[in-house]
Amino acid sequence: MKITLLIYAALVYQGAFEYKTGDPDSLFPHQSAIHDFSSPAVMLNPALLPFADGFIANSNAGRPYSNELLTTTGLALQYGSGDFGIQSSWNSFGSDFYKENTFSLSAGYSVFSFLNAGITGNIHWLKIKIEDIYQDEQIPEAGFGILLAPLPWINAAFHQTGIVALAGKQNSEIIYPERSAGILFKPGKGFSLAWNVTETAALYANTFSAVINPAPFFSVKGGYCRENSSFSAAMGILAKDFYISYGLKFHPYLGYTHSIGITYAPESKIESLDYGKPMFRSVHKKVNINTAPFDDIKSIDGLSLRSAERIILFREKIGPITEKGLMQIGLTGDEIKNLEKNVYGLERTSRSKDGNKKFTFKKKKFIKIPPRNERIKSKFRELIDMGIPASKAINYSELSENVKRDEFLSTLFNDNSFSDEQKKIIEKVCSK
Repeated sequence: MKITLLIYAALVYQGAFEYKTGDPDSLFPHQSAIHDFSSPAVMLNPALLPFADGFIANSNAGRPYSNELLTTTGLALQYGSGDFGIQSSWNSFGSDFYKENTFSLSAGYSVFSFLNAGITGNIHWLKIKIEDIYQDEQIPEAGFGILLAPLPWINAAFHQTGIVALAGKQNSEIIYPERSAGILFKPGKGFSLAWNVTETAALYANTFSAVINPAPFFSVKGGYCRENSSFSAAMGILAKDFYISYGLKFHPYLGYTHSIGITYAPESKIESLDYGKPMFRSVHKKVNINTAPFDDIKSIDGLSLRSAERIILFREKIGPITEKGLMQIGLTGDEIKNLEKNVYGLERTSRSKDGNKKFTFKKKKFIKIPPRNERIKSKFRELIDMGIPASKAINYSELSENVKRDEFLSTLFNDNSFSDEQKKIIEKVCSK
């Protein structure tokens, strides 16, 4: 095997930097345009970065083809917010006398709700040192990716690498400009199928993969490459803030490849199967709960139309949505759990409390008669704290500012949904 590597290192023809990553969840050692991201994943296509679930830090290592002379190692830092994402990574492949190092910086942006785009900048460092052969070369490169989501349950993507070599033919004898295209089909929550076609230096590779997540802490993946009849599988377990994965690849001529990965993912969750609930699961990006339009809010999985209306009303009358605010407007525990998986920008309760105290103090100290909108907000907050349901609190806090006192009291005391004690509370608060 050492002789084979020596010849390979001496020739340095197209095919260097073809082994892309040692991360178990990548399944195949070459580029893929699309892949499942229902568990914490290092994105291979920069256009997928907006889908990244918050911050993750990944490290991985592997033994390609069970060869004692070959190792693969990788590190990655990644962040995604729903609208954009960024990633920095380092991948290494080879041995002590032949080494490929790739340093990458990638960014992705959601141009439209159905279109993402991303770019990647790379530094490829090739180092060969054996007997009378020595080469030490650093090669800058770039790539780009595009992702389309025409329907909630299907994604299509394209990824081009080596565009400098492709455009100017520089270093084309070392860097082969790979391109790949793929489709991800998601028939239900926690289950996906993908097909990728990749043009490598040696051949066109058709790869097929399937992912199933039987539990919120467990993921299983499998794949097959038609051209070389190779198989791959990976499994991952989410334990608190850490996702631990193991991968096994089999090539009929080269043998087995073992790899392991550890990912620190404090905000990530595994999207698991919904047993007994066949449904299409949207794979669109997360939305900002404090700025997203009503149509985006009401389309969130597991959220009722009435709850979506309450969220919008809370935003308009009170301000940014807080954790406590979700409970105050009557969302169920399951709705809150599903909401947290599909939105970002939720204000922390402690910050909201501090903000309210400071705001109230300023109004009392510097403004003797607050504006009408502020009076409505103040009454609404006080009614909520006194145990009045959110929908009623909003109605009566507005009514008290829009009609005469007699009409207000008549409406209140004819409302049979309140007890006498609750009516007294509303009268007292709204008469201020």
